[in-house]
Amino acid sequence: MPEERKTEKPVAIDDCWNRIGVWGKMTDRCPKLAEVIHCRNCPTYSLTGRRLLDRPVPDDYRREWTSVLARAAAVKEANIHSAFVFRTGGEWLALPARLIQEIVDMHIIHSLPHRSNAILRGIVNIRGKLELCFSIGALLNIERFKKNREEKNYISPERLIVAGREDERIVFPVTEVRGTFRYAEGTLQKLPVTVSGSRAAFTKGILSLPDIDVGLLDDHALFKTLMRNLS
Repeated sequence: MPEERKTEKPVAIDDCWNRIGVWGKMTDRCPKLAEVIHCRNCPTYSLTGRRLLDRPVPDDYRREWTSVLARAAAVKEANIHSAFVFRTGGEWLALPARLIQEIVDMHIIHSLPHRSNAILRGIVNIRGKLELCFSIGALLNIERFKKNREEKNYISPERLIVAGREDERIVFPVTEVRGTFRYAEGTLQKLPVTVSGSRAAFTKGILSLPDIDVGLLDDHALFKTLMRNLS
């Protein structure tokens, strides 16, 4: 037969501080108050507090906190992502931050004989290593424009971004770098119906930052298409 669970007896507490102590309303006061001044200084008050802390945990209390902690864990496990935001031409875009390996100053881009085109710009020297340089703006049909340093939203000079996915590594120029932002998966908005063509094909959704809307790129489709330009 299964062993019966013993029911713990409740701890008997004499809350004298609520009767004849500083919080009590009885006319007769505790004679120890003249010596200890306040119930918090009384050994009886301290001993009772320790007994309350050492008492068995009631089953309903345990079940309640088990439920509370389980809900907290579920919230903590919500999908939180990081996006690296940059500007290409007049468009704000983003890639998963885990793909960004390095941000460097703009270098000279050397064209490849019989291979370079609007998308495959050529090669660039990054810390002594030649890397393939692509134009995301050309892939998405984003018009290039000369940035005005007096522009209100001007943040940084042009940069080269080094990104890697699995065993593939690319470099691409950007007009500005905004930085890394965290977002919950459920906050990614659908593309507006006005977005079509290449931008729609390579964009997962829209991230709404405090002052701008950002197109989150599909890194899988992006890298696959860029690598196809090598053949």
